[in-house]
Amino acid sequence: MAILRARAFESVFQPIVHFDSGATVGFEALVRGPAGSSFGDANALLRQAYRSGHVVEFDWAARAASCRAAMAAELAEDQLLFLNIEPLALGSDCPPDLWPDIEKAFDRYQVVLEVTERSLDRDPRSLLEGIDRQRPDVAGLAIDDLGANRAALSMLPILAADVIKLDQSIIQGGPTPAFMQVMDIAYEEAERTGATILAEGVETPSDAAFARSAGATLGQGHYLGPPAPLPTGGRAATASPLHIGSAPIADLATPFDALDERSLNRANVAFLTALSRHLTDKAAELTAPALSLLLLPDPLLLTESERTRLSHLAQRGVVTAALGPDLPYPPAAGVRGARAHDKALDGHWATLMLSPGTGSALVARAVPGAVDEFVFGVTHDRRRVVAAARSLLRRVGTGS
Repeated sequence: MAILRARAFESVFQPIVHFDSGATVGFEALVRGPAGSSFGDANALLRQAYRSGHVVEFDWAARAASCRAAMAAELAEDQLLFLNIEPLALGSDCPPDLWPDIEKAFDRYQVVLEVTERSLDRDPRSLLEGIDRQRPDVAGLAIDDLGANRAALSMLPILAADVIKLDQSIIQGGPTPAFMQVMDIAYEEAERTGATILAEGVETPSDAAFARSAGATLGQGHYLGPPAPLPTGGRAATASPLHIGSAPIADLATPFDALDERSLNRANVAFLTALSRHLTDKAAELTAPALSLLLLPDPLLLTESERTRLSHLAQRGVVTAALGPDLPYPPAAGVRGARAHDKALDGHWATLMLSPGTGSALVARAVPGAVDEFVFGVTHDRRRVVAAARSLLRRVGTGS
């Protein structure tokens, strides 16, 4: 890929506007190939990068080009600089020749990394590890194109995004049932975490009015400003700088830690099996977007009926996983698992369900030295369920 080897990328920037004040509070950088070439379009570049197996290097090179362009134009330091990043590149190291420009820009600007919805649910472990690696170096994390992929909606609660970008199809499609479902999920996440909602694809005055009425704080689209080179000499915001952020998710070593200081109960395998079955029966009709996660202390507990249930959920787009010692990989058709068991989870049991508006988790741990005895608790506190789910998803590999 000669364009990549030559680092021959250009960048244009589309304004991000605060609806209430009308101020431009930042820009999204959009990569382009050489003008007049067959790779002048960003999508063409990205497709070729995936085909040639160079998507990670392309991702870094595109970000470096945007950083150079922002610095050359003296972008105001109080404005947000949105840079796209592919999920596959989140955990990668920057090529040495690109690092100086990226380091300088990241120190100067409020950089917001936009994680595309593409493949958000493909490899949860790498996704979470990559996000945690990037967070200390940026002002925020944005989830791009929310609503374009139903499976990606399932992952939204565990990512703690600072900005939720609604896909243009959502804004331009009108108040359909699909729109209302996406907005309900976005509202819940914004209320729980403090995330900011941004509407993409604002192409007309009616799009802008609709986005504002839907509760978007920020907007982006040709009506608010087309992609273009940044004006040299900088462009200051006309209102106070916008600060973004979201409530962090507790980083738990095991799902059991979600119980924290809550009082615990004691039970045997028969009791916990019945309780787990009750919770999974409640989740039997889950549809995407949702998560259904299972951690078992004994492979014999993964019965044929449980495997069938998980497979049926996976067929409906629910992100499903089953973990535990000596479980097959994959545990069932369409169900994620782990190729290697984490011994830190020995003796642990968890049954978790997470869907819009609801969440439940049974978590238990074997009592050391006792025979057939566990301490356990059940929580419907969504913050605790999300943290427990995140702990499990860190162990999950790619979808089968």
